[in-house]
Amino acid sequence: MLCSLLSTGAAFAQSPEAGRRQYEAICSRCHGGDGNGGELGPGIVTRLFARDDAGLATLVRDGLPAAGMPGFPIPDEDVRALVAFLRTLRPTRDAAPPRVTVETTDGRTLQGLALNQTSSDLQLLSDDQRLHLLRKVGDRYRPVTSQADWPTYNGQLGGNRWSTLDQIDKRNVTRLAPHWTYSLAAASRLQVTPVVVDGVMYVTTANECHALDAGTGRRIWDYRRPRTKGLVGDAAGGINRGVAVAGDRVFMVTDHAHIIALDRFTGTLLWDTEMADWRQNYGATSAPLAVGGLVVSGISGGDEGVRGFLAAFDQATGKEVWRFWTVPKRGEPGSETWQGKDIDQPR
Repeated sequence: MLCSLLSTGAAFAQSPEAGRRQYEAICSRCHGGDGNGGELGPGIVTRLFARDDAGLATLVRDGLPAAGMPGFPIPDEDVRALVAFLRTLRPTRDAAPPRVTVETTDGRTLQGLALNQTSSDLQLLSDDQRLHLLRKVGDRYRPVTSQADWPTYNGQLGGNRWSTLDQIDKRNVTRLAPHWTYSLAAASRLQVTPVVVDGVMYVTTANECHALDAGTGRRIWDYRRPRTKGLVGDAAGGINRGVAVAGDRVFMVTDHAHIIALDRFTGTLLWDTEMADWRQNYGATSAPLAVGGLVVSGISGGDEGVRGFLAAFDQATGKEVWRFWTVPKRGEPGSETWQGKDIDQPR
């Protein structure tokens, strides 16, 4: 019955003020008064287009428990008013993406949302929530992707940062020139290694991930959350070294020692797991490593007296699978090699 009501435009002929009141009561504290992000949560306005009205109503009621978002079992009339108000929110930087239908050079028809479109290229989020990078050829579009990926911080899983590409060599390297630039406005200093998968480049700074069309530099999506106040050490300086990619997910750490998973096509937060309590001087800056069905990460804070560890998390759920402490507690194997009092710190 709810889906039937939500599918009719007339059902949303609600007072804008009623929807605003619902939004201010249950949404604005996390997502900001205009939906572009708040103290406790990311912006949502660029993600609203990925769900129809029924899907938004279900999201409001069920929440996203793995991502830390609770559900709100509000009455039908209130949820209809809230969804109607959500549809009025707009990004501060961009217009809502239009729907398009295009023909490709390999004979397909694609329908979806034009995240970016110029006279020569198109980044399309199709109705099956897949991302397509397209280049204009006459009245059709040619699908494009990477000639070779750089899927982890160190290149391939072997970790030697070696590329087999040979188009650039000592004879032509002096002729290299910039093709495009992209500014990370809030970055203090960059230590990120860009990761490229299927033609999409993922770059980070502290608590931000940006997905770019690697061929043009155009932003496809970005995920942002506020920096944590009161941190110490390198995490406080805004350092983030990059992401890991596996399947349809992008993994990164936050400055306050959380690890998160994002949908790599839309930037939607899928889960958020605390690795350690930042109030005990823990932080995180490194690029995670995706291996098998796990994603592995360490923490920062060694200069501030924390007890270091590596931990592995289930890629699908964010649940911790194992943890290896790099500094043993007193009495554990290896503790006899430690001198002084640092090993006794209660971490």
